[in-house]
Amino acid sequence: MAGTLIARKLKFRRHFAARLSICGDGILDIARGEQCEGSIGCSPGEVCTGCVCVANQGTTTTTSYVPSSTTSSSSSSTTSSSTSTTTTTTQAPTTTTTATAAPTTSTTTTQDPTTTTVTSTTTSEPSTTSTTSTTITTSTSTTTTQAPTTTTITSTTTMQPPTTSTTASTTTTSQAPTTTTTSTTTTTTLPGTCTGACPIHTVFLILMENHDWSSIRGSQSAPYINDILLPIASHAEQYYNPPGVHPSEPNYLWLEAGTNFGVRNDKPPARNHQSTASHLVNLLDAAGLSWRAYEEGISGIDCPLSNVGLYDVDHDPFVFFDDVTQKNNSQAPRCIEHVRPYSELQTDLINDTVARYNFITPHLCHDMHDACAPLSDPVLQGDTWLSTEVPNILTSPAYADNGALFILWDEAVTGDGPIGMIVLSPKAKGGGYQNTIPYTHSSTLRTIEEIFGVTPMLGDAANATDLSDLFVSFP
Repeated sequence: MAGTLIARKLKFRRHFAARLSICGDGILDIARGEQCEGSIGCSPGEVCTGCVCVANQGTTTTTSYVPSSTTSSSSSSTTSSSTSTTTTTTQAPTTTTTATAAPTTSTTTTQDPTTTTVTSTTTSEPSTTSTTSTTITTSTSTTTTQAPTTTTITSTTTMQPPTTSTTASTTTTSQAPTTTTTSTTTTTTLPGTCTGACPIHTVFLILMENHDWSSIRGSQSAPYINDILLPIASHAEQYYNPPGVHPSEPNYLWLEAGTNFGVRNDKPPARNHQSTASHLVNLLDAAGLSWRAYEEGISGIDCPLSNVGLYDVDHDPFVFFDDVTQKNNSQAPRCIEHVRPYSELQTDLINDTVARYNFITPHLCHDMHDACAPLSDPVLQGDTWLSTEVPNILTSPAYADNGALFILWDEAVTGDGPIGMIVLSPKAKGGGYQNTIPYTHSSTLRTIEEIFGVTPMLGDAANATDLSDLFVSFP
């Protein structure tokens, strides 16, 4: 065996002569698959290849360290995610085998590149991994776009001279622009509806007849007023009819217009009709606010311009104005539309179709004007009627929705009063509250104008004190 090895060495030396030198341990048996081991014996500028020192041809091997193409990005938006694409190209090394058999034979085996692409989606803090590659690869470029918020582009480039591999990775993350959404809420408040501190919405006004407050307050004939209403209501102790204004009719006119127009009798509209347009219901119509007079004892098929049964026309102020009655036309549409039988009130309360301003006139047996059988006591008759009818108002939706009920008397029997003024409302002070502020019908008219926000103040209403002290909040 030793002789064979020595013979092989001598043979290599003679073959390559002076230009070659044996390196390593000098053992080479290609047929048996032996390889030289070690690197002993080569001069500077030479490399040991196949147990033979070969002059270095100036090949330089450079290994560049660059970040790997595994990159994870995290968008600042909590709803965005980054997509990272990793491209790994594995190139089997090129193997060159040189044999010493007669003319030099070179065999080159090249393996096709194997490319594996792995795509992963993560949400994490950005990180970078650097990888040193020594493979020989052709350039591969992979682009992945994540819609709608993140675009990630990964490019892998392999550059060659031989034995040199450079891998470059570029990651671009595009952040979608921030979108701000503005939400606008529009609230439509229907007339008479609101939230918070709402104004008075619906007004009911009941007119009683011809009694001083002293004949009502504490009277045994008025148990409903004294025992039921006053403890839950607010009332005035110093309310008067306008100075010297009598009998009833001029006081009703005053509540509508702030003046009696010089009328001092109870003549019908044919005699005392007024041509002026300066009165309350015209202001309400102009403002788009509904109004209605509920008159007990009328039919509703015509405009009631005269006394019929227990209906007393001088207790119905609206039929004294020409713009309501078309100058005493019993078929005047505006009159028939707005001056309705009292019997319709109950249905309107149930259906919540009452007007914003509701003027209520009981007939002569119910308004304390006449003594009628079987009771034959005007105060008791009126008190009994109130005990039957007022609860219908107080339990209605219109009243509950910041309604206000005013119960007052038209005039005093002795002088100008005091006469009664009782206020019930969810917004009234109530609880039996009373004051001694001087009021007149001008105060009531001013109060109604303020509740509905209509102007100008009519007649003496411009000079009056309103009834706001009887309320917790007003209007």
